[in-house]
Amino acid sequence: MHWRPAAYWKAGTKVTVNADINGVPAGNGIYGQLDRSTSFDVGDSHVYKVNIQTDHLHVFDNGRLTRTIPVTTGMPGFTTRSGTKVIIEKDRYHTMNSETIGIDPNSALGYNIKNVEYAMRLTYSGEFLHAAPWSVADQGHSNVSHGCTGMSTANAGWLYNHSQIGDVVQYTGSHVHMTLDNGYGDWNESFAQYRQGSALS
Repeated sequence: MHWRPAAYWKAGTKVTVNADINGVPAGNGIYGQLDRSTSFDVGDSHVYKVNIQTDHLHVFDNGRLTRTIPVTTGMPGFTTRSGTKVIIEKDRYHTMNSETIGIDPNSALGYNIKNVEYAMRLTYSGEFLHAAPWSVADQGHSNVSHGCTGMSTANAGWLYNHSQIGDVVQYTGSHVHMTLDNGYGDWNESFAQYRQGSALS
């Protein structure tokens, strides 16, 4: 089940979600089996804005710009998606192998890098924020990655420790767009359109 409000919750908001889904049709003969309820408090607002054209990531905390980080994003043929993404996974170390995106690791464009530091997943298809010490000379100037957003190890460590799963990362500047099902893509549709797809509407 996915659910989102019309706009991001404000920091400090107390939220209770009641999912009355028992017996609700979900398609293809599948029905909800159990009503559920959960409550949580919203922490500080962290919204990161990445400009693919200028190769910079801007950190906004509770609406205030607190840090600007030089980055590199996807090179031609591996364009980083524009749109709103959400951090869905954090790994202190992560092995990145091009075979997972259909590229022979032994080919000219292939890679198999063990223990990539400070990796935060944004899409199921393999876009991450992560440390990329091998591309520091390009960061802030040009796009040389396979679609991930790379930064220096120091900047990646700071961002990793600053971030939580659920923090928002907004990308602008490319012709390839984020989809609803490639990660937590719910913010890439207007709320009016989003509601039209609801099983409860």
